Amino acid sequence: MICAENINEYKYYKMFKRKILIAIDEPRWAYKLTQTLCDFIDRENSEIVFLNVLETTIAEEEYFYNYPEKFIKIEARKANFAYVENLLEKNKFKYEFIFKEGNAAENIINAAKELDIDMVVVGSHNKKNIEKLLLGSVAQKVAKLCKSAVMVISNKYQAQKSGKPNYNILFAVDHSKPSFYAAENLDKLIDIKKANITILNATVPPQNVIPPDAYIYVDLENIILEAKLVSEELLNNIAGIVQERKPYSIKQVSLIGDPGSLILDYAQENFIDLIVMGSHGKKDLPALVLGSVSIKILEKAEFPLLLIKEK
Repeated sequence: MICAENINEYKYYKMFKRKILIAIDEPRWAYKLTQTLCDFIDRENSEIVFLNVLETTIAEEEYFYNYPEKFIKIEARKANFAYVENLLEKNKFKYEFIFKEGNAAENIINAAKELDIDMVVVGSHNKKNIEKLLLGSVAQKVAKLCKSAVMVISNKYQAQKSGKPNYNILFAVDHSKPSFYAAENLDKLIDIKKANITILNATVPPQNVIPPDAYIYVDLENIILEAKLVSEELLNNIAGIVQERKPYSIKQVSLIGDPGSLILDYAQENFIDLIVMGSHGKKDLPALVLGSVSIKILEKAEFPLLLIKEK
């Protein structure tokens, strides 16, 4: 392993096409993130950077000042990443560790920019009470503000055995430009040749958009039919783009209902390993632009979520 003391040293050491930054804290969680990621990426064409940040914001300092035994316990766990290193060396990954101090989300976002990272991987701990208040918002901040693609892995996700031949992707799309951008760049982030891809478009029911008073003026059945045809055309267009990347298999699904709920339900019922969505990559936009659907998936999904952003 080549060890870099800081980000500037690392900037001159680039050999692989995909540069992946994994934000880690304690070793067991780092191992889970790494094990999950190993199933999705091209191992021969990926370089991994681990970023471990010691939180030193005012809130964390006050928290650990009042509970020093927690600080000691957490730091002791961070000291040994041997399991992670063994996993990476077994799978012949090129990797690097970087250690920083300060605000976790800010350090992750800055490192991704400075290192020209293609994808950031961050865990969502779903912590409660005081720990959620202090530490639990890192994943949301990174997903919103980072300009690189972001993969969020829930601590509820049970990683399958590493090295399985294929995995299942649910690619949720709409008519927005980020969906088409995601289709064009999916193979740059994951090993698409191992992927069974289901492309899903969920259409909001016209009844939820058209006021009841207007029903007498419109042909609701015809509107529903037209919406279905538009959805099928979208799926065909996206599938054509993805097919050029030569995935293992492609399936198309068109549904009508609440998009967030339909995506979560479909993932749960069909043994999905990874949910993929296109997302805006502009940090100056309000949180809502991340998308109410993206936010719902981010908060509730027990599956890894990959947000692909336009650069």
